[in-house]
Amino acid sequence: MRGELRERPALASDYDRFARLFPELGTGDPVPGRARWEEEMRPSTIFLERDGEIVAYGYTQALHGTGYVRHVIVAPGERGKGVGRVLMRALGRQLAAAGCTRWCLNVKPDNEPGIRLYSACGMRVAYASTAFRLKWDVLERLPREAEAPSVHSVEPGDDAEIEATFDLPTGQIADVRARGGRVLMRLATSEGLGGFASFDPRFPGAFPFRVVRPSLAVHLLEAMRLHTPPEHDHTSCVAEDAPALRDALVAAGAEVRFEMFHMKGPIPAELVP
Repeated sequence: MRGELRERPALASDYDRFARLFPELGTGDPVPGRARWEEEMRPSTIFLERDGEIVAYGYTQALHGTGYVRHVIVAPGERGKGVGRVLMRALGRQLAAAGCTRWCLNVKPDNEPGIRLYSACGMRVAYASTAFRLKWDVLERLPREAEAPSVHSVEPGDDAEIEATFDLPTGQIADVRARGGRVLMRLATSEGLGGFASFDPRFPGAFPFRVVRPSLAVHLLEAMRLHTPPEHDHTSCVAEDAPALRDALVAAGAEVRFEMFHMKGPIPAELVP
């Protein structure tokens, strides 16, 4: 007889369990290292166990009023049995306890069970995104500005303008800054703010990666290249709610890794303490 599901916080000793399930995200990304898991992910990761075995995990980020659900993974043999619903309720309670009233996540368009689950949790599709992998020669074929913008590091005083311009959750940049390991950069044009990237040289790649028009993307990518370890001949970025940027990257030869829907909505009232 199958035992009951048990919810528990992640422990430092759970890294190998996390690493076994991480590939089920289906992104093709490398498994985060143990140090990153311990410092950045474990504190807000929840595991579900049944009969002593890990059957699911979720990882979240609590921002200023908005919870970002980063990972929702159910082991293949446990899918279709209500485990995802139990996990989402646990994540919702965790985020609500941290002061969040809304939540969001990304999901692949062909993940119909996931979309049904997140819709039942009060989320709706807000926009589509595309994850890209591009080699540096792609930059030669991208449109560029006649007057190159200047590149600057992002200071705390810049956060509010960037988040408002690109509709990012309040506190997202401060959260990234506190975690460390990223290079935060912004583009300044004669008209004002032109772009923003949170670049992780370890990956290497940027998320978020935002520009006000496609001809600015190459300048942001060139700035990222300066921070990329020499052994990498490529980088990654995500075009979020930016069909013109997506088209420009595809036309230049960037590789489409996968598509996503961004879903968001209020955390159900019954999960709020």
